Amino acid sequence: MGRPLVSILLPSLNACQFLDARIESLLTQSFSNWEAIVLDSHSSDGSWEFFKSIASTDSRFRLYQVPRDGLYAALNRGMQLASGEFLHIATCDDTMAPAFLTDMLKAYAQCPGAGIAVCDLLFIDRNGDELSPADLIGHLTVRATKDLLSLDTVRTSVPGEICRHLNYRPAPHDCLLHFAGRSVYCSLTQLVVRMSSVKAVAPFETKIGSIADYEWLLRLTAHAGSVHLPRKLAMWRYHGNQLSLHRDDSRLGSMRVMGERTLRGICERQPRLLTRNDCEALLLPYKILMARSAIGRVYRWFEAAIRLLWMVFDRPAATWRGLRRAKFRFGTRRYSLLPMILQGIGLAPKRAQCHSVNVMTGPPRKQSAALGNCAL
Repeated sequence: MGRPLVSILLPSLNACQFLDARIESLLTQSFSNWEAIVLDSHSSDGSWEFFKSIASTDSRFRLYQVPRDGLYAALNRGMQLASGEFLHIATCDDTMAPAFLTDMLKAYAQCPGAGIAVCDLLFIDRNGDELSPADLIGHLTVRATKDLLSLDTVRTSVPGEICRHLNYRPAPHDCLLHFAGRSVYCSLTQLVVRMSSVKAVAPFETKIGSIADYEWLLRLTAHAGSVHLPRKLAMWRYHGNQLSLHRDDSRLGSMRVMGERTLRGICERQPRLLTRNDCEALLLPYKILMARSAIGRVYRWFEAAIRLLWMVFDRPAATWRGLRRAKFRFGTRRYSLLPMILQGIGLAPKRAQCHSVNVMTGPPRKQSAALGNCAL
């Protein structure tokens, strides 16, 4: 068997109840030239035995038992073992549509400069059915429910704005979107990353807890552009135990440090992209969230007003266009100065033209339909 085009990492720890659905979603992929690297942390619920039974009949599965050093240490080990041109992280409690790999690779073919391909998410419940607000009653607050379900689409700089067509986002567009205080992507499972982009950034940090994926994505999106396919091809299963659902304000200081470090790197690589005022404005959401008193919050909102006025003075036309597009409401945490910054520096998603592309490199299997007419 030749070199696989896609390496799929399967980190596992006592997830046997979800493995049938996960493995079925791999075996039914319309694209077949992949390898699955199982990284089992010595499960005690029969997961390892299940994987051995699968690998006995499908040579694309490579099995490894790794120490219980956490998810991110397991992923780092998987990245070392991967041999494909592209990398996908497939957590064992989630699934994907049969056309996931085919259509993500088609998106790459249409935007060959991208280092990341990302799709939207379909939220499912423990049984695999589509998740609804009613399923979350008694588990999450109304606000938390709304926030969670709003993460099914990849974010843009404008609150409430949704990209409905294939679009390319040049670096560091998606990186800067993180500076609103939350991740641009809900889950690593909605990404297929070019291996050259993975190798261009350091591995996951293993000592910072659940924000390690946020920190890794900051670095990755600072270096690589992304192609966004606005179709719900990846499924994220809600079962109430995900660490990412629990807000941890103790990490805000660490996130601010990550942001400052990332901005320094961007300014070193592209010294004319961001002004000092832009950088300080990007850090404001972290500062506002960290404010512990009413006086502190008022001070930060006053600083935001000054930063905005400076943008109007420095780039009046672009700033006013950003204000109109965002329908900016000053004083609400939901709104940042991101739309004005991205408008000012001319960094925005670009139209991706569609054409028929054959991405098959392995044995012939069913192809999904070509994407429709695409424009942003």
